[in-house]
Amino acid sequence: MAAALLLAALVSIPASNTALAQAPPGDGIVLVNWDREFVERKGDGQFVARPVFDHEIANLFYAVRDADTGDWISAMYRVQGGEKERSDGWEYSWEYPKLNEQPRLDKDRAYLLVMLAEAEDGKRGDFYAVIPFHEPGRIWDKILSALSPARWAKAAAGWVIEGTHGTLCGVVEEFSQEDADNCEGG
Repeated sequence: MAAALLLAALVSIPASNTALAQAPPGDGIVLVNWDREFVERKGDGQFVARPVFDHEIANLFYAVRDADTGDWISAMYRVQGGEKERSDGWEYSWEYPKLNEQPRLDKDRAYLLVMLAEAEDGKRGDFYAVIPFHEPGRIWDKILSALSPARWAKAAAGWVIEGTHGTLCGVVEEFSQEDADNCEGG
């Protein structure tokens, strides 16, 4: 039992699909918590976002895009209220969906959160963060999720493709006696 738990923990760490927000550019508004997950996904497909900016924001807009295709899932919405001053900046929080016309999101898919912020002093910034798929919080749910056949199948397919690519590169390089351009995965 202990070995199974250890194996599940070791598998779940690299397979957790942790994705962080985009690091901000040098000047303008700074997303203070860009290096931490600030979008919490709920079991019914909803999410709560809690970005922290270094400025008090006059106008904050957000929209949701499909992470795979880039298609817009929602319209652009304005965040009103929900700000809280903290020691490291200003936190803004909102729930999605809050309005009836906002499209529902599939809890088993990841999405892209697009945020446009403007401060009182005219500084602007656009930021992107991943809205992760829902992962249950209980330990047994995490273990079962790590041992999911779909995750293992995706990993096995990746290993097969990488192995085939490496083998073909070796064969091409051996016969041509030259380095192939695309063998480094680029």
